[in-house]
Amino acid sequence: MNETITRPILWNVPVAFIVLMYALLAALTVTFVYVGLRWYRMIALGQPDNRFDQIPRRLMLAIREAIGQGNIVRESWGWSHYAFYVAFIGLAIGTTIVLVNSDVREGAKLVGLELYFYYGQFYLVFKAAMDTFFLVLIAGVLYEFGRRLVTKPTVLNSPPKEKVIDNFENRLGYEVPMTLMLLVAITGLLLEGARINAEHPDFTEWAYVGRVIAAMLGGIGAGAGFHRFMWATHVILVYALLFCFPFTKLRHFVFGPLNIFFRNLNPRGRLAPIKDFETAEGFGVSQIEQYTWKQLHDMSSCLECGRCTINCPTVNTGKTLNPKYLVIEQREHLLQKAPFLLAAKAAAQNGGEAPVWEGPDMITEVATEDAVWGCTTCGWCEEGCPVGIEHIQRIVDMRRYDVLMESRFPQEATSAFKGIEVQGNPWGLGQEKRAEWAAGLEIREMAELEDPSDIDVLYWVGCAGSYDERNQKVSRAFASLMKQAGVKFAILGREEMCTGDPARRLGNEYLYATVAAQNVETLNRYKPRRIVTQCPHCFHNLKNEYPDFGGNYTVLHEAEFIDELIQAGRLKPRAAINERITYHDPCYMARHNHKWDGARSALRAIPGTDVADVDQSKNRTFCCGAGGGCMWKEEHEGTRINQKRFDQISEAQPKTLAVGCPFCMTMMEDALKSRSLEDQMRVRDLIELVAESTGAEGK
Repeated sequence: MNETITRPILWNVPVAFIVLMYALLAALTVTFVYVGLRWYRMIALGQPDNRFDQIPRRLMLAIREAIGQGNIVRESWGWSHYAFYVAFIGLAIGTTIVLVNSDVREGAKLVGLELYFYYGQFYLVFKAAMDTFFLVLIAGVLYEFGRRLVTKPTVLNSPPKEKVIDNFENRLGYEVPMTLMLLVAITGLLLEGARINAEHPDFTEWAYVGRVIAAMLGGIGAGAGFHRFMWATHVILVYALLFCFPFTKLRHFVFGPLNIFFRNLNPRGRLAPIKDFETAEGFGVSQIEQYTWKQLHDMSSCLECGRCTINCPTVNTGKTLNPKYLVIEQREHLLQKAPFLLAAKAAAQNGGEAPVWEGPDMITEVATEDAVWGCTTCGWCEEGCPVGIEHIQRIVDMRRYDVLMESRFPQEATSAFKGIEVQGNPWGLGQEKRAEWAAGLEIREMAELEDPSDIDVLYWVGCAGSYDERNQKVSRAFASLMKQAGVKFAILGREEMCTGDPARRLGNEYLYATVAAQNVETLNRYKPRRIVTQCPHCFHNLKNEYPDFGGNYTVLHEAEFIDELIQAGRLKPRAAINERITYHDPCYMARHNHKWDGARSALRAIPGTDVADVDQSKNRTFCCGAGGGCMWKEEHEGTRINQKRFDQISEAQPKTLAVGCPFCMTMMEDALKSRSLEDQMRVRDLIELVAESTGAEGK
């Protein structure tokens, strides 16, 4: 390559300017270390949590989601962030290349290395790339300014002012750092144009923006002096932007990738158990320092982008809980309380008297009880968050404290707790009636079998399928389908108890641990090959949470199992159902366990069906409002979640609304009746639709 095709680095720049540049670099390095240590001390106040397992997988996730911006670009407006992110990284790499070919090159020569490659074809492509990055950065920032200052989407709304500290970061917001980004890009292009105009190099064709600016500057007589002024201006703006990273919301540029690296690798929604009830001094979390260090790191990593609110059922129905606000408010509380905690820690180490915290209570004043008890644990906040913030465990931890330490919880939950404790189901109906739904169907119970290993499947009916009159019809249809397919199955009958899901999500971890241990003991005695259930909440607990209690099972949801039987030819839907069907994905299948294909495959196997999805489907499904134990408490704020979901599905104009969850069945039928549309639409479990087509329902 031709080494004459290049440019002198730091041309027309006085030595004093160069000294200033590197002095600012040294100050920037010290600042990053200082602020990093400050945040480390705050985050280290949290409780231990092992997030250093599966390092290769964590690295791949961090690369895909942080560098690849995987979750950012899922939303159409995320491309503006992607644009200036890529541009910023490109310009940073370009600056590093210049540094390597100037100062680092001289140092490398001392050890016999030649690092100079800033010439020839590489130099020309480099110039075109840098011009492009500057333009992309300008376009991305201008678009984002338009969102924030003109269209102002609700996802960008901020928490109440009284919940936010009046500090440097919050005063600058995103607007000042973004303005600096814009000025850095503009002055970078002006600097290039000024150099071309003053130096008049022979090769400018690849600097397609710089040469245009150079022609304009030449027209107004700008020369070497203007170039020197632009160099100083550009460098000062670059450092002003870089100093924003540790002190403003741009902190997420570093903390975000770290948070993705440390994210929970378990299935979404899997709650951590309380390890030792006998020796624990307290249960749940009421103080910010009782959270794990990862939960504190979550608070420091928030972009405040609002993606967690897009499909949040409480935000979209006018309730207090806003997952974005909660993260910000708890972060502000951490910043406010951290100096006190560090002082108390130092006093304890030195034998001094620890100060007494007199600030706001985290649950009742920072988060508020309405927010704590509003969550349906649907998981959208975690699905939508681009940096892996874990909201659900943090909320349930506060519920655990309320229930187990203060006996403070919604009054309606009392009967559910008592019913599970006394009768093994949240309705409190007699345990001896659990198998009455199966009367006349000749379904075997595990206790009656000489050899339990003889069966193919244990049918876990669940409380709704056993006691709720509407969902008993689903249980009967499911049993008929399995008989039609020749599946050897049995039920536990009176030995089956509630999995404990409502108790756990409502914070009663002690009750959950009790019933979970009993169920695990029963299941381990029979050692079923496979368990199938029509309830996604039972599925999630049996599959993902019972392993913490010694139960490891192969568990299938009804949709997976029925589709498996259809694909194997053991079930043959023949009768046509000439209707448009929209399937409402249960949160605990589609979002928490990423399973949605089986239901659609089974429905499409029915002749005549037109399966039509709405935008809020699959992993973007909208909650029915019953999860998180909310089935057993009232909605006292805003509009009803089930009605919001019903209206979304109605946009597809289905004749049949298909569900795959007993809670969803109840909530969607209630919404249908509230709209008085029973003569225009029906709600059916997908099992009932398959049974209708195969003829099993009539049998």
